[in-house]
Amino acid sequence: MRGRNQPAPWLYLFGVIAWTWTFLGIAATTGQGLLEFRTATLSFLGLLGPLIVAALLIAAGNWDRNLDCTVLDFFRRSFNLWLLPWRWYLYIVGLIFVLAIIPVLLDASTLQAQGLIDVGPGLFLFIGFVAGFVEEPGWRGYAQEGLQRRMPIVLASLVVGVFWAAWHLPLFFIANTYQAGLGVGTPAFWEFNLAIIIGSPIYGWLYNATGRVTFAAVFYHGFGNVMFEIVPDATIIAELGVEAMLALLLTLLARRWMFRPRLLER
Repeated sequence: MRGRNQPAPWLYLFGVIAWTWTFLGIAATTGQGLLEFRTATLSFLGLLGPLIVAALLIAAGNWDRNLDCTVLDFFRRSFNLWLLPWRWYLYIVGLIFVLAIIPVLLDASTLQAQGLIDVGPGLFLFIGFVAGFVEEPGWRGYAQEGLQRRMPIVLASLVVGVFWAAWHLPLFFIANTYQAGLGVGTPAFWEFNLAIIIGSPIYGWLYNATGRVTFAAVFYHGFGNVMFEIVPDATIIAELGVEAMLALLLTLLARRWMFRPRLLER
């Protein structure tokens, strides 16, 4: 049973889905492209869901004041780049290079045809980078934190991953989005959603290994999106395989705490 001044992760997860699906669902019915004013406005409001719902719940008292006293403190833990020790920037860049480069090196046909560089549209680069700042305070800073107090960290990460994948679904029906370009029900569609779930333990590991510094997940998400727009797409097996192996390796290396709930040390 949830006590007073404690996170409400399930309320958050379903609340974010309701918020984002409402705005993006309306945007999808307009039939307009992403850059049309009405669709862009609705999409922007929908994509702010993870951030806004977290702020509303914290303001309403559904949060541990021993971690963040106010909404501003929560945002400071999410966006203050000085909270993350410099070595962690190197670790995160290394993780991203493994995920982005190794699959291409393993895919001889892609490497021969396109090389290591294949820059995507500038709009996707920008949106991909900003996504980390909009999404991660909620997914990891609020939902991961709340769930991992009740279940093992790795399980909490996977639960967040399932909701995170579901959260993206309306984007597949809005013209000119990255997701619409993948198509619905295509191999790329399934790869996109599986990658989100499979990779979520990496986010859970980062959040906890850095001492609950949410900005670690913010930087990992944003920089990762940019890198994946710079390198060519490898085969599904190569990309999912490398991500699964990395997630498994980090989970096993940190098994002493990844397989346990983690309360806030007081």
